[in-house]
Amino acid sequence: MKKTVSIFSFLFIFAMIIHPQTIIENPEKPLSKNFGRVVKLKEMMKISEAGDRFYFKYPRNLRVAPDGCIFIKDVEQFLQFDPDGGFAQNLFKKGQGPGEMQAVGNYFFNGDKIIVHELMTDKIIWFDSKGKFIHEFKINANLSLFLLFWNDTYYFLSSDRPYVEKTSIVDLHQKIIAVARNCQEIKEMTSFPTKGYIAVARRGGRVFYDISSVTAVPFREKFLFISHTQEYSVKLYDVEEDRVIRSFKRKYRRVKTPPDMERQGGASIDGKPVFPPRQKYLNDIQNLIVFKDRLWVITSTQDKEKRTLIDVYNFDGKYIDNFYLKFPENLVKRYHGDTAMDISGDSLYTLEGSESGIYSIRKYKIEDNDR
Repeated sequence: MKKTVSIFSFLFIFAMIIHPQTIIENPEKPLSKNFGRVVKLKEMMKISEAGDRFYFKYPRNLRVAPDGCIFIKDVEQFLQFDPDGGFAQNLFKKGQGPGEMQAVGNYFFNGDKIIVHELMTDKIIWFDSKGKFIHEFKINANLSLFLLFWNDTYYFLSSDRPYVEKTSIVDLHQKIIAVARNCQEIKEMTSFPTKGYIAVARRGGRVFYDISSVTAVPFREKFLFISHTQEYSVKLYDVEEDRVIRSFKRKYRRVKTPPDMERQGGASIDGKPVFPPRQKYLNDIQNLIVFKDRLWVITSTQDKEKRTLIDVYNFDGKYIDNFYLKFPENLVKRYHGDTAMDISGDSLYTLEGSESGIYSIRKYKIEDNDR
């Protein structure tokens, strides 16, 4: 009996030891022998606006569906293109009735279905692949970013902005919110800290800027790869278990903020433009992309000729490869969790804009024979 109890105690203690997240410290160099190579992009397709059918005014959130169709949201538009770039339809119908929207938030694909978060009225709308309305659910909560749908549950990000009496840098709690059972059950889950800057006017007006923010990409249905700090770190979060199962990083040489780099913001307070304080270093991780069964970490490291350094990790958080990729110079900047590019198969899809405000969607073949 004592032996049985001892074994049980050992197993219990062992389970307690392995339950916390695994922290993986990777070296500065990856496992691959041909790391540091330059990967090229070959343009295969371009989608330009057609004024009689659709226009690009402020396009955002480019995504490619499992069937190869291309989607993008714009002002009072939710556009679908066929895999060859031909215009298919505009799913946006303005209003507050069933299937109607005021503003399109984030959206995802579930098999041959499209799940859209409508921002203004906070509801979830389901369409089929042809754009036919299926059903919708109202959410009784103020949620900012739709992250994932898994096992009949919608996962969102909810950001708090604390009240401050004077201009300051603040710590923020970015909470994961689970919404289940046709949006009737709402549960607060793990939070990820970020930093923000709040400028306060003499009469109480406020302007907010992110210094760091949450970047989250779905992986293998129920996981999210998450970056939320200024320093190099990625977490793998399991939404079903509501815990970070592993955190990984590597030795990384931080990149100083260029003195001539354009500062974000410029909102006015008390008649003067307000900018967040210039940070000494760029945020180490600029974006995350899932390519097949790998995670691409888009870093702050740039080379004039080679362009952007991308680190590659496997599911276990091992640093297996890196390469430079010549992203288009006029790639649209990310804004509040949206996506300016997506990957499908061996192709990179990008949203690009010229200085004159002319936008296009482009498809590139990723040419990396040494991968």
